[in-house]
Amino acid sequence: MEELTKLALVGTGKQTASLGVDVQHPAESLLVEVASDDREHLVLLRAAARGVYERCGHTGERDIAALTPCPRESRRVASGRLLGLLQNALATKSDDLLKEFLRQMAASELLLPPELLPEALEVADVDLREMLLPLLGERGRWLSQFNTEWQWVSAGVAQLSSTNRDGLKQRWDEGAFSERRQVLLSVRRGDPALGREWLAETLDGEKAEHRARLLQVLLEALSPADEPLLESRLDDRSEQVRAVAADLLARLPDSALAARMRQRATEMFMAETAGTLGELKKLVCNPPEAIDKSWQRDAVPLKPPPGRGKRAVWLESVISRVPPSEWTRRFAAEPRQLIEAIADDDFWLPTLSGWTAATVLFAPGDAESARWLGPLWNAWQVVDARQRGKQRTTDHHQQLRALLSAMDREQAEACVRPLLGEMAT
Repeated sequence: MEELTKLALVGTGKQTASLGVDVQHPAESLLVEVASDDREHLVLLRAAARGVYERCGHTGERDIAALTPCPRESRRVASGRLLGLLQNALATKSDDLLKEFLRQMAASELLLPPELLPEALEVADVDLREMLLPLLGERGRWLSQFNTEWQWVSAGVAQLSSTNRDGLKQRWDEGAFSERRQVLLSVRRGDPALGREWLAETLDGEKAEHRARLLQVLLEALSPADEPLLESRLDDRSEQVRAVAADLLARLPDSALAARMRQRATEMFMAETAGTLGELKKLVCNPPEAIDKSWQRDAVPLKPPPGRGKRAVWLESVISRVPPSEWTRRFAAEPRQLIEAIADDDFWLPTLSGWTAATVLFAPGDAESARWLGPLWNAWQVVDARQRGKQRTTDHHQQLRALLSAMDREQAEACVRPLLGEMAT
């Protein structure tokens, strides 16, 4: 390379010697077939080849730690149709319009489109920041760590509203339900303990539907500190509230409910193995013939809905709150193997439904459970053939839609693309 550097500094026009390719050089020898009669072009080609050759031999730094990946989202992202409207509202500083957009998104539990996050993080208005906090999602919070100007996200409402805490409390106490829920989301993001305290003080006085929707807010910054409040709601008179509490408690791996569900689920399955290595060949499912009221307290319905067997409903309800990763660890088998192992069992369909619900519930925060998304998608693709004439055709479509909602965009597109091709033929 030193030779070529001197040549470039002096100029090719002053060189009388041949500037041909060095065929003995491992990189330059590749240029024999593309060598040019243009002297300047030839020097540049040789320098480029040697430069690539030298960079390939460079040993990279070993002490640079990889970035921690962004956690998976647990809520839906707004569709691309909203992107242009939101961008326009931000660009034109139409604060009233933007606030209405954000209120509606919060009420629908939607997150900002990823393309909009950098622009949203640049917002300086305190009120807008408070409204944006619950809409940024995991990606927005992850992104905010890379710019000191975006540290308001990690500071949360505790810092943003130090002079306006009374105003937030007033909106929580007196606002319409949609506004109160949005305030709770914002407070929960900045001060989880305060949000839990506000919720506990008023929850008993809310309507059942509102109790359930407010309790769902605890998913934001969910932690073991929330277990006592959630466990108490298992005694709520509303089945909907008990179901929300059970779903949230199931996400806490060390909670008492999670342990109860794992124990119940474990007792329902037995593995049949073969070979010296004990390879899984078949799963046998045996749900209980009867359950007591402790199951009902944990949101397992005592009476099944019309048209469904009680044992199947109990099975599905229990395993829907057990992380799918629990089964891969317990039976030392891949998701596909487990799905195939249950395929000939009388309870294969409720098992598949329960595993699907559990995967949708746990995949956002559990990479091992997320590995079930693809195998379950493939399994539901063949359900129609096995169940044709026995079950409403929309049932397995609902399962497929649920799985799609838990996938990232790349995986969802890969799953849907073949179906679009079939529809086009």
